Amino acid sequence: MSTEYINHLEQLFSEIHEETMENLRSNNKEYSKLLSSSVKESKKVQKIINRLDNRDREFVLKYKERHGKIEWVEREMLYLQGLKDCVKLLCILEII
Repeated sequence: MSTEYINHLEQLFSEIHEETMENLRSNNKEYSKLLSSSVKESKKVQKIINRLDNRDREFVLKYKERHGKIEWVEREMLYLQGLKDCVKLLCILEII
């Protein structure tokens, strides 16, 4: 596959992800409540991180960044697997 095609797919998945997350925030009260709590807690976490020495602060921030990337890759893989499973099911049902 060409780099342009892959970039287009990544952009498409990103847009789908953003739209899906917006729908989740709007339609799932429990998720919305958890997200709101997380935003409030993040301010306290940031204050705690700021009290760390430079080495520990850098370690924690890199950990958070790495963890975020791991979550993104997992979500992306789950989305793609769901898409594959959907196509497979449609083939089994002889719809496509």
